[in-house]
Amino acid sequence: MSKMIYLGMDVHLNLIAVVWGRAKEKARCLIVDNSPKGWEKLVQAVGPGEIWGVYEASSCGFEVYDHFTKIGWRMSVVAPTHIHKSVLSRKRKTDLRDAKRLWEVLVSHGELGTELPAVWIPEERIREEREIVRRRLSLADHRTRVKNGITSLLRMHKLKRPCEMKTAWSQAHVAWLKGLSSDPARGVHLRTALGSLLRELEFLDAELAILQKEVEKLSGEERYRKMVEYMTELDGVGVLTAMTFLVELGDVRRFRNRRQVASYLGLVPTSYESGEDDDHKGPITHLGPARVRKVLNQAAWTLVRKDAHWKARYGPLAARRGALKAIVAIMRKLGIELWHRALAAA
Repeated sequence: MSKMIYLGMDVHLNLIAVVWGRAKEKARCLIVDNSPKGWEKLVQAVGPGEIWGVYEASSCGFEVYDHFTKIGWRMSVVAPTHIHKSVLSRKRKTDLRDAKRLWEVLVSHGELGTELPAVWIPEERIREEREIVRRRLSLADHRTRVKNGITSLLRMHKLKRPCEMKTAWSQAHVAWLKGLSSDPARGVHLRTALGSLLRELEFLDAELAILQKEVEKLSGEERYRKMVEYMTELDGVGVLTAMTFLVELGDVRRFRNRRQVASYLGLVPTSYESGEDDDHKGPITHLGPARVRKVLNQAAWTLVRKDAHWKARYGPLAARRGALKAIVAIMRKLGIELWHRALAAA
């Protein structure tokens, strides 16, 4: 009989439901606080031995993983989207039931060699670097929403920018908007709403400038500098795109081939094969980091406009399969190309 003690853990912000035991023993259960005192209580309850725990990735992060790994437990974090859930388990959901389901998955993997959809755990340095890049991307999305809000507000009140201002959000355009927000001929509530949006936009522009400098500073550090230089040689790939790609992938050497890279990026087609339906291909899986797909999409459109080689790749694909499918194919090729360049410089 295996000596390994398996733990299934359902981790929440304030508590952890745990089911543990050896493979052929009756499992025991416990609910503890998600705190140092609760962790210590769990350690005492489980006792000594070779211990392997698992829980699902969530917004709680990797604090539980870090703590129990440091004390010698073998820990895994799995992707919740890859854990099979029956209809019954969805209708009879409790924390301990979830923990037991994870315990069963881990026992099956440890004893029978079934698949365990574990996620790669980045080191703390990469986790921190991700935050600054993600914040930069998040603020850009927020700024876009504010600009759309201003455009919508003007449209609702039948206000159009002067014909001589051909470019939106130029200095002249912003000055015109500020003039509207202080024009006494306009309604007080319209002026107040527009002024609020413009102040928010100004704040976001200042914050974005600060964060962009931090991202560029990070890209200049020794571990990233050469990779970013190689990657930004491509039209449409700037420092932000390169850094988003690098921090989200983490260690680029953990991928063995281009198929693994494309699969991680969620840029491979879904497939269905059953009975007479032989390997039917569907839309892309959309698994993995959506942030990387977004920057790859922006870079891909620029690349096919500016680079003759990539334009020649895109043209026949677009004619045969349509523009959207063609740009997804270019995104996949671009992601693989960026991985090759990062790998060459690593």
